[in-house]
Amino acid sequence: MVRAIVILLAVMLLGACGGSDAADRGPGPPSTRVASSTSGEKLLYGCIDPGTAKPLTIESAGAELDAAVFGAGPVGLVLAHESDGSLCNWASLAPEFADEGYRVLIFDFGEPATVSEDMKAATKKIRELGAKRIVLGGASLGGTVALMTAARDPNIAAAFSLSAPAVYGNAEGLPAVRRFRAPVLFVAAEEDANFAEDARRLYRASQSPRRQLLIVPGSEHGTALYGGPGAEEVRDAVDRLLQRVH
Repeated sequence: MVRAIVILLAVMLLGACGGSDAADRGPGPPSTRVASSTSGEKLLYGCIDPGTAKPLTIESAGAELDAAVFGAGPVGLVLAHESDGSLCNWASLAPEFADEGYRVLIFDFGEPATVSEDMKAATKKIRELGAKRIVLGGASLGGTVALMTAARDPNIAAAFSLSAPAVYGNAEGLPAVRRFRAPVLFVAAEEDANFAEDARRLYRASQSPRRQLLIVPGSEHGTALYGGPGAEEVRDAVDRLLQRVH
């Protein structure tokens, strides 16, 4: 009996140590998709509250991409996600834009080699849905792709990037901003590795007479800028850009 109690105590002690070790390592990376809403209903794509958006698919490069549309305004806003993210990167912000009167489309990229085609297909889709004027935006890689797509489409009314790299794989922002003449906004956090300098490079290369650069405090990246110390400045700058074409 005594021996059994000793063994049981040893097992409990090991379990406690294991939990402490896990806590010391800190939490793992946050999931971009969660299982259910606070009401217990299943979330669309694991991150969108039921009834707030219309799910759809976009055909691009022989694949079908998940997408969702919020709102129904005449100005369309297409938002592209980060390289290691998904449409869920924009899921909490898209309803806010929709509440301001914009028709917002968020989508998943397909393969790394097709991101440019994917953004083009998403832009075509929002036109088909009824958008009369279109603004392209993106976070990190998505920002670079948004700038590239805007430069190739003369009907894009404006564009903005959050923490966009000047170059990422086959996505190159510098040649694009030299061709784009519509209003454009470049945003990054001062301590976000090389992305603040890339924002400055893109701004300097831009030929738009209505270009703007915003460098805010902190180290937040992409859509996380909306939750950092410069969140209010970021929100105001993007809103002013959108109001130019509303």
